[in-house]
Amino acid sequence: MKSIPNRPAISDVLVKASANYAFRDKLLRNSREALAGMNLPQEDYEILSRVQASSLKDYARQLKVRLLLDYAG
Repeated sequence: MKSIPNRPAISDVLVKASANYAFRDKLLRNSREALAGMNLPQEDYEILSRVQASSLKDYARQLKVRLLLDYAG
């Protein structure tokens, strides 16, 4: 299985979402608003803001799939 390169900004968002209920709720309801002002690299912002999920577990799963597809090419 191909590994995903380290993406510190994406990891930081996931850690914040797991520790902060208000941020997690906003991320799942309106990711662009939740991510605004976080000073993320544009590529990471685009990846994170395209995920649509109802739970953090599903958000992380979808994110992993997107990253694997991006690095498979």
